[in-house]
Amino acid sequence: MNVLRRRPLVSSTSRGGTAAASSAPGPGGGLDGGALRLLRWSSAALSVLKPLGMGYVAICGAVYVFQRNLQYFPTKESPALPASIHKTFSGVREVEFVAADGTRCLGWHWPPPEPEAPVTPFFWLKPSVGGYGEAEVRRACAEARERYPHLRELDVLLLHGNAGDRSHRLGWMHLLREGLGVSVTVLDYRGFGGSDGSPSEDGLIADGAAAAKWLRAHGGPAGRKLVLWGESIGSGVAVALSDGEASAPLSPAERPDAVIIEGGLSSCVDVAARAYPWLPVRLPGLMRDRFDNVVRARRMPSSLPVLQLHGTLDEIVPFEFGVQLHEALPAGNKRFVALEGTGHNDIPYHDTRRYLQEVAEFLGSAV
Repeated sequence: MNVLRRRPLVSSTSRGGTAAASSAPGPGGGLDGGALRLLRWSSAALSVLKPLGMGYVAICGAVYVFQRNLQYFPTKESPALPASIHKTFSGVREVEFVAADGTRCLGWHWPPPEPEAPVTPFFWLKPSVGGYGEAEVRRACAEARERYPHLRELDVLLLHGNAGDRSHRLGWMHLLREGLGVSVTVLDYRGFGGSDGSPSEDGLIADGAAAAKWLRAHGGPAGRKLVLWGESIGSGVAVALSDGEASAPLSPAERPDAVIIEGGLSSCVDVAARAYPWLPVRLPGLMRDRFDNVVRARRMPSSLPVLQLHGTLDEIVPFEFGVQLHEALPAGNKRFVALEGTGHNDIPYHDTRRYLQEVAEFLGSAV
């Protein structure tokens, strides 16, 4: 009887005649050398990545909890009255604004100069990059006031950025008052410059609304016009107060007659993502105070005159973010001025003569 023999699955000898190693696991079910090396490498990598991941989550959690400390840098104490600094500022008086939630905020109000009053010296102004000094700026101020005398009927509300207090804007107030002949009021939001409370997006907008209402009521004779002037994060307040929706903080009668934006941003999320690319700031709900200007700008009335001034070398709010905000504004009476060689904090001072000319021409024709 013939017996059918099966061919072994693994040959007992190699071509050289030596015994071949079995590829099957040993009695203990162990792995071969390559698999063991991979397992050890994976274990080592996990031992490194796990604490790194936990650390990253902890950092993100800390940023979420303390995010407003990374977004707002107020000087909390109330500054000295301007008259104590120099006699030029003797006409500046301190005023109070009360927001809808009862928060008390402080500010300064400087009435417009008399029509025939000479331009007061800018004793604090350094020579500009443009090659002209204080005397040249005074001439530019006098020319603008002579060319656009009706600007005296404007009340300017300065909505400053996320740092310092109103005393850091005193020179800016002086420049605008003397250069345009307008009244100038600067608001210190909650948590800034002796104002009550702590800063937040809703809080800043409520404070801005209170200041605008106050200025409409106390700025001077009826018929005066309101200009909101937003600097940096203050652009978010100005845009929110210009919202054309019925639920906006200001009624139609209280809304501004013109808006000027310096170093304006598309949103705080965009700025944060550029500053902290390793943080997931774009995740919904992670950033509380988003100041989404692009969304709100689309709801602004197309009839509202808007001027934007942005430095091409802005290192805090990149130039492209200002362009995005401008593109979101409704087609209408809007203008964008690119200031060559200018950064974020020197917009009024890098080329002061051009700065005043651009602003005076815009307001002179738009308001």
